[in-house]
Amino acid sequence: AAAPESTAQLVPGVYTSGSTIVVAGDVTLDGNGDANAVFVFQAGSSITAIPGAPSPAAHARILLTNGAKASNVFWQAGASATIGNYADWNGNVLAGADITMQTLATSCGRMFSGAFTSGALVFDHNVVSIPGHANAPAGCQ
Repeated sequence: AAAPESTAQLVPGVYTSGSTIVVAGDVTLDGNGDANAVFVFQAGSSITAIPGAPSPAAHARILLTNGAKASNVFWQAGASATIGNYADWNGNVLAGADITMQTLATSCGRMFSGAFTSGALVFDHNVVSIPGHANAPAGCQ
C-alpha cells in the first residue's frame, strides 16, 4: 500500500514509498483490537514529520488506537528521518543515515541511525521513551 502523505487512518500492514514519507497532520494507526498488530512504513529516501511552526498549534502526530502499540510500529528510511517541531511520534525509527528530532518533538519508540552509512542522532529539547519501560510515560507501550 502507499505510504501516508497526509492525515490518514491506517490498518496493520506494510506501507511503502519509493522516495519520501511525509506526515503533515494526524496519522491514526488502528490495531483493530489486535495487541500484536504490526505497522511497517518504508521510505526509499526519507521520512519527514512536518514541523508545527512557529507554535505547537499545528504539528504531526502518530496516534495509536484499538490496541496498536508503538513497539509494533516501524519507520524505515533509506536515508534520513526528521521529526518536526512539537511532533508526537510513535514507533521505532530505523534510518540509513541521520535522525533529527526538532525542538520539543517527543517519541515513544527506539531511534536507530546509521544503518547503511555513518549516522547521527540530533536532538533539541526532546523526550524519547522506550516502549514498556518503567520510566516511560503512561500509554507508551
